[in-house]
Amino acid sequence: MPVELTDRSNEFQSAYDRAAYTALSATARHLKQQVQYSFVSKNYYKGGAFRSTLQIVQSIGYKPPVRGMKGWETVVGTKHIVALYWELGHHNAFTRKFERVEIWKPTMLRERQAMRAMFGATLRRLLPK
Repeated sequence: MPVELTDRSNEFQSAYDRAAYTALSATARHLKQQVQYSFVSKNYYKGGAFRSTLQIVQSIGYKPPVRGMKGWETVVGTKHIVALYWELGHHNAFTRKFERVEIWKPTMLRERQAMRAMFGATLRRLLPK
């Protein structure tokens, strides 16, 4: 009885690339939404002292996933440098105190399990059986 061997690795790699792209996009979108929610829910910069909070919230975004040397990667962030100053801390000229409001790191740590689960579930759903 002859045995026939078929190499379908290219088909699998193509399916995996599409599934990983979609899964990472969904995960990045989830993190973006959670960071935006954290800005709003914590009354970030209470009392209207920081007027560009809305601009920062609206500018939070993510880049489309790309396949790099170590696998798939994406970036979630904002281009507003003021958000970095508040995240890392700074000496406030008006209050004359060191001030720090962490939003990004705690949100990423809090959501990491949900993001892993979302990535895995999306891969399982999209990869061929």
